[in-house]
Amino acid sequence: MRIRNVTILVLAGLLLSGCYTSSLTVLGPATGIVHGKTAESVVSTSLNYLIKEETGKTPVEHVLNKQQQAYYEKKKRELNPCVRNPGLCLSIKSRVAENHKKLLGLNLEARINQVREKIIKQNP
Repeated sequence: MRIRNVTILVLAGLLLSGCYTSSLTVLGPATGIVHGKTAESVVSTSLNYLIKEETGKTPVEHVLNKQQQAYYEKKKRELNPCVRNPGLCLSIKSRVAENHKKLLGLNLEARINQVREKIIKQNP
């Protein structure tokens, strides 16, 4: 009886192994994890970083000639929202700095309270 159950499970696994893929396409980003897209992304990003550190050029810069690189940099500057609207970037940077201070302050306050509690417990 036990061998029969194992055989049925193995055969079902082999025959139905592709059935889950159509139902996972509805989930969106979760399918990337199933299909190894996360690992691919990590490897790609790591290689790009290593190439940039070793050569001083990004992988795209290795492929493009000087004229194409100049055009690429020009388009990047044109599309940069901080160049197009400096007030927006200044506003965003100030809000990020303000929230960063708040978060650090809360974290520091929580750590101080933890130390205070330890001291109170040790010296009643």
